[in-house]
Amino acid sequence: MVRTAPNETLGEVAHRDESASSPRRPVMHTLEEKGGIVSRSPEDISKLFAYNQWANARTLSAASALTPEELTRNVGGSFPSVHGTLAHIYAAEWIWLERWQGRSPRALPALAEVPDLETLQDKWRKVGREQTSYVERVTSARLVEVVTYINVAGKTWSYPLHELLVHGVNHSTYHRGQVVTMVRQLGKPVEATDYLLFLDSRG
Repeated sequence: MVRTAPNETLGEVAHRDESASSPRRPVMHTLEEKGGIVSRSPEDISKLFAYNQWANARTLSAASALTPEELTRNVGGSFPSVHGTLAHIYAAEWIWLERWQGRSPRALPALAEVPDLETLQDKWRKVGREQTSYVERVTSARLVEVVTYINVAGKTWSYPLHELLVHGVNHSTYHRGQVVTMVRQLGKPVEATDYLLFLDSRG
């Protein structure tokens, strides 16, 4: 779960359930298997990320109907504006992509790096392409490997890769829901991003 506080920057909001103030100690999660076969296959993961990019594209399309003032208007939420929330989703997807590959950035991209929707979309597309390249190459053996990373608060955490991949998509889904609410509050329509609609769109 991501928890925020007033005046936090994008670089202070990565994986808040692991913050420096948390009393929990880092743990090594045990992989649960059924008959020796992990329940998530590379094909499942690839489909999940295809869905994530499809849903991101629909959400960005809705946001593109907003004026610059509407994009940055404070309408409440974890991140007060549509632009701020979209920037957070992008930043989180970027940092998780880095962590899957063994790197531990000490901060997320600054909000100033994506000052407008066009810049944000360009940077996000690049992350999307790299995500696709990564998940299309991931193997069953790699999915069960434990990935260790250091978060932006300096804490070390370890999880099986397949759990981190699912967490990343779940995080984006959570915040896309916030964007949908904001865009509707601003009087603009938003296309549904249900997973079954994605499956139907693939024929």
